[in-house]
Amino acid sequence: MTSEPPAEVIAEQRELEAARARVEDLRAQIRHHDHRYYTLSQPEIGDTQYDLLFRELRDLEARFPDLVTPDSPTQRVSGEATVEFTGVQHREPMLSLNNVFNAEELTAWYARAVRRIERENLRFVCEPKIDGLAISLVYENGRFVQGATRGDGLRGEDITANLRTLRSIPLVLNAPPASLPRAFEVRGEVYMSKAEFARLNGERRIAGEQLYMNPRNTAAGSLRQLDPKITASRRLDLFVYQLGWVEGDRPVDSHSAAMSWLGGLGLPTNPLTQTFAGIDAVARFCEGWVEQRDALEYGIDGVVIKIDDYNAQRELGVVGREPRWAVAWKFPAEQAVTRLRQIEVSVGRTGVLTPFAALEPVFVGGANVSMATLHNLDHIHELDIRAGDDVIVQRAGDVIPQVVAPVLSRREGREADLVPFAMPSTCPVCGGEVRRNENEAAYYCTNRRCPAQLSRGVEHFASRGAMDIEGFGEKMAFQLVDTLRPDSTHHYIETLSDIYALPALRDELLTIPRIGEKKLDALFANIESSKQQPLSRLLVAITMRHVGTETARALARHFGTMTALREAALEDLQAVNDIGPIVAESVYDFMRDPENAALIDRLVIAGVRMDEDTTALGGPLEGLSIVVTGSLDRWSRNEVEELITRLGGKVSGAVSKKTSFVVAGEGGGSKREKAETLGVVLLDEAAFLERLRADGWADTPA
Repeated sequence: MTSEPPAEVIAEQRELEAARARVEDLRAQIRHHDHRYYTLSQPEIGDTQYDLLFRELRDLEARFPDLVTPDSPTQRVSGEATVEFTGVQHREPMLSLNNVFNAEELTAWYARAVRRIERENLRFVCEPKIDGLAISLVYENGRFVQGATRGDGLRGEDITANLRTLRSIPLVLNAPPASLPRAFEVRGEVYMSKAEFARLNGERRIAGEQLYMNPRNTAAGSLRQLDPKITASRRLDLFVYQLGWVEGDRPVDSHSAAMSWLGGLGLPTNPLTQTFAGIDAVARFCEGWVEQRDALEYGIDGVVIKIDDYNAQRELGVVGREPRWAVAWKFPAEQAVTRLRQIEVSVGRTGVLTPFAALEPVFVGGANVSMATLHNLDHIHELDIRAGDDVIVQRAGDVIPQVVAPVLSRREGREADLVPFAMPSTCPVCGGEVRRNENEAAYYCTNRRCPAQLSRGVEHFASRGAMDIEGFGEKMAFQLVDTLRPDSTHHYIETLSDIYALPALRDELLTIPRIGEKKLDALFANIESSKQQPLSRLLVAITMRHVGTETARALARHFGTMTALREAALEDLQAVNDIGPIVAESVYDFMRDPENAALIDRLVIAGVRMDEDTTALGGPLEGLSIVVTGSLDRWSRNEVEELITRLGGKVSGAVSKKTSFVVAGEGGGSKREKAETLGVVLLDEAAFLERLRADGWADTPA
């Protein structure tokens, strides 16, 4: 006859079983919330609540070490740094893709596929091509057991420990093991978001360390750290893009079905993936992402197009290391390396001296680039960029090309040829004194008569967002600032108010090369009509530091007239909504400067309007904060924003929980996405019009 275990042993066993049950429950909850947060971007609890669950699990595992398992959420970062990575032979090669660069090449790829399998009406799956590092994930009985890099396509490196640190990779799949193939492979792309890249470089900048070049290389380097703790600190992410080999029968018969199945198991799939029935629709999808790519929070360098049906994929097969059933539409490269010939300086309308790079011409971002911005002196010193360096140049879409960093490895043996940059002490255009204002990065030319400042100031004064004088672009502005009047020591334009004296000089102006009668008469008509622009436009046009479109509107609506604004005390300016002390002081100083006061007086004499329509107070949009994004059909962006302001609304440049609604035209990018995430109302142009008319509006924008 056996005796029962002692009471304390029974109590310990019960405590262990209770702990085991609680540990399993906590792990299930944490996996659920990891999936909601990292994969779906739809969290159900706050960070504090999540941390409490995680802390409880960690405490229980510390008390009961036998309950710790390799797939526990607490074990994502575990173990010591490895000396080196071991090799992994891929059971099926990780293939590379052939590239196309336009619709014509895409159509030719499709025609070859149709000829080979003698089938038309194929369906295609398209997804953004993430600019990251391809990896392989192996699951056995529903648990993550191995992760590897692509390597040479046949053999990669075992980075399982590092991949376990990515919270977007489920260690246990969201399905009973019995319902899954015993083992299968998933392929994906690990990437670093733009925000995380900026955070890392910010830390390195503070520490005085060499900055990382781009998110893709940084992600790759982070995955190959010998210490998983370093990988974990980098906040990498993942999208899976393909079901690889499967032991036994495949659970699906198409790529689109496979992606849905993988998503259901808790693996992160890209929500931007779309399926199309025709190759023309595929081409339009690809062309659209050329324009939209910069709105994403991660980098993409193309679109991947796959024939959806697995039977068609098998028929088409592989040539070399490229599948015939898939192709990549590649975007123009956004980075290139070239020689920095010289660092030069330009002078802007506010007198700011901006250094820029004169480069050996290089094709990047779809265009030949020979100049790029260098931002300011601090930026140049921070990156240690020198004339003569080989540098990385970046250009994305229509963004101004910029120098990212020097290629330090190419300096060896050339150090004597490299010239560190120093800001000139005199203006390169007029020879005026250059000063740096306290607490600012910028250097300024102090000569207000500097031709470069004046020319750019005239161009800005006449621009669409200011006085809207069509026909008064960069070339005309420079020509009239640079040209002396006949038998005179004065130029046609020596101050902004001289623009309104030009019609009286018609005969003289006709003697200037490339200025004809029709062109001149059209310009004069536009100069005359610009006198009726409201005060807010004039405040933008005359270039007050720190005063942009929104600030100008706020000032004009608050004070109503130029006279009231000129007489406003500093505390009156600080009382205006959204006007801080720096802006208030800038406006106050501008209005009390004798030269600026004389300019305003001359504009008054010329007949320029000096007031604002303040009927917006009490208007149908009063008290509402509205964001405008995307391209509209009926109005320009400036027109619809002015309409909102006239009807009492406030135009905001960013979407937040305080946004009343977003007027969203075609596109809209990140602002549309943020509105959807926050649950902010989105109105297209028609819905916006309908709302205004329901409130009694029957006008058109000014």
